[in-house]
Amino acid sequence: MKQSAAYRGLKAVVIILGVLIVLGLGALVTGMILKFNGKSRPASGEGETFALAPGSAIVSSEVSGSRLILRVKNETGEEIDIVDTQDGHLISRIKAAPPQVPSH
Repeated sequence: MKQSAAYRGLKAVVIILGVLIVLGLGALVTGMILKFNGKSRPASGEGETFALAPGSAIVSSEVSGSRLILRVKNETGEEIDIVDTQDGHLISRIKAAPPQVPSH
């Protein structure tokens, strides 16, 4: 029985899509394994141990889940530091821009 070109084309598309599904599931399982084993890449800012810079003062603090949110004032302005309470590393630091003095 001779197969038409359209049938062969559809068969190739189905095979290619099946391979892509298998590869996608493999990547998903690999990502889940890495995440649960703690081997995933750290996000930006992670891995740093938190320490206040000299001359800085904590203005306020708040705990949200396993995060400590600190409002810090220093000679350059203010910032918000988010620290992981389980291991003490800095998750994120948000610095406020210094106030602009209008020129006349």
